[in-house]
Amino acid sequence: MGFQQGLSGLNAAAKNLDAIGNNVANAGTVGFKTSQVQFADVYAASLSGGGAGQVGLGTKTTSVAQQFTQGNISSSNNPLDVAINGGGFFRLDTNGTISYSRNGQFQLNKDGYVVSSTGAKVTGYGVDPTSGNIVATNPAPVNLPTADLPPQATGGSASAAGAKVGVNLDSREIPATGTFNPLDPTSYNKSTSMTVYDTLGNPHVLSLYFTKSAVTPSTWSLNANVDGTASNVPANYAAVSANTTALGTGGAVGVDTRAGAVQGLWAVGSPPYVAATNAIAAAAAATTAVTNMGAAPSTAALINAAVAAAKTSAAAMAAMNAAVIASPPAGAAQIAEAASTLVANTAAQTAVAGVTTPGATLSATQLAFDTSGKLTTTMPLSVSLDLAGISTALGSVNSAAAPLVFNLDFTGTSQYGSPFGVNALTQDGFSSGRLNGFNIGSDGIIQGRYSNGQSRSLGQIVLANFTNPNGLKPLGNNQWAETPDSNQPLIGTPGSGSLGVMQSGAVEESNVDLTAELVNMITAQRFYQANAQTIKTQDSIMQTIVNLR
Repeated sequence: MGFQQGLSGLNAAAKNLDAIGNNVANAGTVGFKTSQVQFADVYAASLSGGGAGQVGLGTKTTSVAQQFTQGNISSSNNPLDVAINGGGFFRLDTNGTISYSRNGQFQLNKDGYVVSSTGAKVTGYGVDPTSGNIVATNPAPVNLPTADLPPQATGGSASAAGAKVGVNLDSREIPATGTFNPLDPTSYNKSTSMTVYDTLGNPHVLSLYFTKSAVTPSTWSLNANVDGTASNVPANYAAVSANTTALGTGGAVGVDTRAGAVQGLWAVGSPPYVAATNAIAAAAAATTAVTNMGAAPSTAALINAAVAAAKTSAAAMAAMNAAVIASPPAGAAQIAEAASTLVANTAAQTAVAGVTTPGATLSATQLAFDTSGKLTTTMPLSVSLDLAGISTALGSVNSAAAPLVFNLDFTGTSQYGSPFGVNALTQDGFSSGRLNGFNIGSDGIIQGRYSNGQSRSLGQIVLANFTNPNGLKPLGNNQWAETPDSNQPLIGTPGSGSLGVMQSGAVEESNVDLTAELVNMITAQRFYQANAQTIKTQDSIMQTIVNLR
C-alpha cells in the first residue's frame, strides 16, 4: 500500500509547489491575493470500522484558499488609480456581467466611462443634474461628463444670499462734501468693489461707495455703480468746465466749441452737467451767431437716436458730434429742447459700458448704526442692476437677463472707532468653466475641478463585500465572481459598514510575502523528495519479495 500513500504525497507536494509558484509569479500584480493549499488526510471506509489501528491512505488537497489580507498601498501618478484600505471589492460591469476586483488601476475610455485595464466598467452612483447631489440608486457604470460647467448668476443659488459684504466704517471719519461723484474721491469717504456675474457668466465690477452723513453721524449713504471706472470716462470730461465758461460769458459760439461742450456733457455723471446745459440754453438766447445758422434738424432727435443706438458708446459720441457740427441747432428753443432731452436721457442711464454713472441706487441707501457700532438697517438689501447695453470683454452687446437682481447683505458691517477695513467680500456667482481634472475622495465621490475655480461631484464609486470572500470564484484578470458559497454581495459606499475607504492616486500591492514564499518553496521541495523516497523504498521492498524463490 506504500505506493498509494507516496503517490498522494507527491501529488499534494506538486500542488503546493504550483500554488507557491503562482504566488511568486504574481508578487507584482496589483490587488493580487496570495493562495494557500490546504490538505487533509485520507482513510479507507469500512463497514465494520477500521479501529484505532487503521493506517491512512495518504493525503489529498481540500482547497486552494486565497488570503484576503490587506496589501501595502503605494502612490501613483494617475488620479484614477484607487486603492481600497480595508474590506470590499470594486464592482465591475462587462457588458452586463458583474465581477469584483481589488485592482484599482482605472482609466477613462473614449465614452467617458471609468474602466479597468480589461475594459470592464466601474459601477457606482450618479448625480442629480439639478441639485448636484449623489443619487443612491442601483449601481450603474460611472460616466464622467466633460461638458462645460454652466455659469451661475450672482444670487442664482437658492442656498446663498447672493453677495455679502463686511466692512468697518470708521466712526471718526469727517463727512464728505459736495455732490457724490465716483470720480471725485472727496465726495465720498471710502469705497470697495467686488465682481458679480450675470446669467451668461460675464463678470461685472460692482463698486460700492460709503459717504458719512453730516446730519446723522451714525448713518452712511450707500451708492453703487457697475462697470464704471475712471478710465472709461471720455478723455474730454475735464473740458466741460472750460466750454461752459466760454458759453456762459456770451462769447462767440463756434461750432467746434459747442461740439466739444456737448461731447463733454455726454460723460454721464459730470458734476457741472446741469449748469452746463443751462449755460448752453442761456448763451443761445444772447448770441446772434446761433440764429444766423439757418434751419436744421433738431439736435434733440439726434441725441435720442444716438442714445437708443449705442448706449453712449464711443461711436455714438463721434456720430453725435459729427451731426451737431453738420447740422447745428437753428435757435434757442431747439437748443433748450436738446438740453432738456439730454438731461432726461442721461438720468435714465444707470449702468452703461464706457461711462461712470453716479450710482445704481439700492433699494435701501442708508446704513444706520447704534451707539455700540452695530448695524441696525434691516438686511439684506435688494440690488437691481440694469445690464442692458453693457458690452462684454469681446466687444459684443451683452444679452444676459436684465436686470440682474440679487441680495446684498451687509450683516457683520460695523462702525467702530478704528480705520476702515474690508473683512468679507463674497458672492455665489461664477462664470462657466471647463473640466481641468478630478480626484476621488475616501468616500468614493469623484470631484471634478473646473477652470473657474468651482468643483462638482461627478459620481461615486461603490464597493461590495461578501460574508465569505473565500467562496468567490477566481476568473483571472484580477477578477472574482460571486457563488452560492460567497453569498450575495453587500453593496454600499466606501467607509460604511464593513467596507474600507478609498485612497486616490494609489494602488494596493500584492499581499504576497516573497521571502515567506521562497522558504515555503524549499519546504515543499523537501516534502516532494521525501514522498518520492517512500515510493523508492516500497519499490525496493517489492523487488526483494519478487526475488524470493
